[in-house]
Amino acid sequence: MIHEEKENIVSEGEWRGLVLFLLFILAGLSLTPDSLLADSMFAGHYLGIPVSATDARSRAMGGVSVAISGEDFSFSNPARTATFWRSGFNATVAQDYRSLKDSNGKIGLRSTEFLAFRGIFPTYKNFIVSWGIHQWRDLTWNYSDKVRLAQLPNDLLRSFSSEGGLYVSRLAVARALSSHLALGLGMDWMIGRTDRKRILGFSNASYYNSIEVINTKYSFLRPTFGLMASYKHLNLGVSVSLSRTADVDQSSAFGTLDQNNNSVVHYTDKQTYRLKYPFCWRIGGTWKITRRSAIGLEYQVERWSQSTLSAVPPTAPADLRRYSFGLELLPSASENPLFFRKFPLRFGFSHTCYPFKIGGFKVTERVFSFGGGKYFGGNVGLADIAVEFVNRKTGVAGYPEESVLRVVFSLSAFEKWVPRPRRR
Repeated sequence: MIHEEKENIVSEGEWRGLVLFLLFILAGLSLTPDSLLADSMFAGHYLGIPVSATDARSRAMGGVSVAISGEDFSFSNPARTATFWRSGFNATVAQDYRSLKDSNGKIGLRSTEFLAFRGIFPTYKNFIVSWGIHQWRDLTWNYSDKVRLAQLPNDLLRSFSSEGGLYVSRLAVARALSSHLALGLGMDWMIGRTDRKRILGFSNASYYNSIEVINTKYSFLRPTFGLMASYKHLNLGVSVSLSRTADVDQSSAFGTLDQNNNSVVHYTDKQTYRLKYPFCWRIGGTWKITRRSAIGLEYQVERWSQSTLSAVPPTAPADLRRYSFGLELLPSASENPLFFRKFPLRFGFSHTCYPFKIGGFKVTERVFSFGGGKYFGGNVGLADIAVEFVNRKTGVAGYPEESVLRVVFSLSAFEKWVPRPRRR
């Protein structure tokens, strides 16, 4: 734990602390590709890894969700909950198996992620009320490396880490105005924090190891509007989240570490700055091509290039753009189907350009996915699973490539006294 130093610090100690602080800034300005041994090699850039706000059913279809019918708990479109005929709850979690590959070899990492929880409740006069929370950005990472500075006789050991994330809590209401049109309104409260730590080990008795801790808190409110229209076998959906400017609170402390890793603070600082969050929209559609199959397309944009969030070179802001494609095959209607045709089968693909560039190069994510689901307990329970094969990369020379095998599991529970709605 960092604690305050006693008041009798000698001037020599203050001078040494200032020198260490300047060396700290020099050593921490940038991360080399060789340093990226992390939970995700891209999570330390800009505002972290974007996380899709969809449940396992939609993830198996490449993230297609803005115009999908049936009991799907994704957050992409507030109007889409108008298709619910009974109350239900859903929780979604994921298990990630990451593989980082660069010129130094390969490293494997594993993590469990909470993705979302949501409850949806049909109420008076066909209004559907819902509340839930989902992960929006992943800001947990850990980097370490060695660098050589001309001012130091030995290698400098650097450790950079962050814990935290950004989450969106949404209270929404939706209503079907007719059999062909539904509207929805959601109030999004984004909350989150990051605790970042940077440690420099000088490997020299003449220097104290140094530590900097930066705690950042984020919060804002903004509305999201949604519309869903259907005609015969075609569904169309669109959602829009308005731009919002809000305060960000940040506190930092810089100090030194003794041989027992106890820290002494030399400098502290607190500041509040304004951050403009981007205008976001997505549009998509699903088409029922046969009685037991449907395809879906979706396109999403977040205008981070218009945000006021600063980026440390070589990182620069860019718009997030994602397109998705999905296919769903409902269970076979035959009396004795093959085992794998007793369940809905889903397949999908998505391609995302991340909301930042590195050295002028785009950072892209490509996902192939498949999955299925099953009602149980007299149709009051629903389990969905999706398997995603994720690849993240950039064109920066020598930059590592990241592969992720992600298994997503959603579990839903519904009220039992209402007949199960059919997925249309």
